[in-house]
Amino acid sequence: MSILELLDIAPQNNKVISVVGGGGKTSLIFRLTEELVSLGKKVIVTTTTHMKYEPERPFSENGELEKVREDLRGTGYTVAGIPEERKNGRSQRSFGAGGDASYIRTGREETSVCKIQGLPTERLQILQKECDILLIEADGAKRLPLKVPADWEPVIPEMTDLVVGVTGLDCLGKRILDTCHRPELTSEFLGKDIREKVTEEDVAKIAGSSSGLRKNVGNREYRVFLNKTDVPEDPKAADRIIEKLKKEKIYAAAGSLKHKRAYKLAIVILAAGNSRRFGEENKLMYPVEGIPMYQRAFHKTLLVQNKMKEQILSVAVVTQYPEIMAEAEKVGIKTVLNPHPEEGISSSMKLGLFPEADACLFMVADQPWLRVETLEGLIRRFLGSSKGMAAVAKNGEPGNPCIFSRKYYDRLMELTGDKGGKRVLKAHPEDVVLYEIENEKELTDVDLPL
Repeated sequence: MSILELLDIAPQNNKVISVVGGGGKTSLIFRLTEELVSLGKKVIVTTTTHMKYEPERPFSENGELEKVREDLRGTGYTVAGIPEERKNGRSQRSFGAGGDASYIRTGREETSVCKIQGLPTERLQILQKECDILLIEADGAKRLPLKVPADWEPVIPEMTDLVVGVTGLDCLGKRILDTCHRPELTSEFLGKDIREKVTEEDVAKIAGSSSGLRKNVGNREYRVFLNKTDVPEDPKAADRIIEKLKKEKIYAAAGSLKHKRAYKLAIVILAAGNSRRFGEENKLMYPVEGIPMYQRAFHKTLLVQNKMKEQILSVAVVTQYPEIMAEAEKVGIKTVLNPHPEEGISSSMKLGLFPEADACLFMVADQPWLRVETLEGLIRRFLGSSKGMAAVAKNGEPGNPCIFSRKYYDRLMELTGDKGGKRVLKAHPEDVVLYEIENEKELTDVDLPL
């Protein structure tokens, strides 16, 4: 079950969600982001206090609108905030054309900023209009699982319509002193010595109190998420806490935000066609804006591989052309020879399947206007979903590129002739997630000289 389902979050109603407490706020926010993006929602992640995030994520410094819009078009989400590390009043973080974090040399040090502080309320109001869902980390706990807020906490924006309070169940059975942020506040709130251990009753009391995680919630919707259900010695602990909260008419759910196993994809460029309609010239060598089409495909896939190193196992090209194989080897792309291209695109797909990959992304080499952001967005949409296939689409109609998980490899091996993966996609529409694009030109195959 998804986290959205666990917490009974309705994206059509819950437009601004603030997350408070401890024990996994950031992890919860990014898991929600993945799930929302997989549903086609545009998401902005930000904070009203301080927040850490992986520097490879798309980032919009100060919530700059042009960058926000670019990220939302490309990957479906962005992180927006003010970089916290600064020297001489200048940000230590810079960006490449793709929005990647880079390192700034200051003297002998190299530093990258992966922590941000909140934006002004006026900027949050502007950002809300740019996205479908605004996810806000509205509290801090120094990575500890349990807390009672101080006088100035949490910082929940007025625009919030849902608040989620998070607690890590690894606090159970540990001393308040060792497991709580600002333990003296928790000790005072519970009326217990700071060296006493945290109990299920304590967690329920903090989660349900307007002086605890419900502080500043007011009349907004409120949910409790009990994280790290894989940690307590008693697996029924979460259920008992949920029952206690239910008696107080508080909706609570439990689960684990433990990082999912890294999912490895192979990107396979199909470049073996005979170009019969194109004339005598090999269309893959045909320059578009001065660059041969196959080289444009190489460049884009290598950029995506560099940006998504943890997810991309390999990049390969399937071709019959020695010159394309030679160029691929020069840039580090694996090569697969198709000795029978006359058998159609299905032969290239079968040769390009990587059995060691969890999924294969197939793209054709004659779509010169396909954007790097579209490739990256398709991959993120697939990884954030529970579906077995994904495809770039315009108005609900799937096109290329497509992604197929390992469970469909056998079906792909059964294909024949010039029928590609669309046959498999259309046979199982319930297991396909689409990545919609705005410009249909990206899906255009060049079959005739321009």
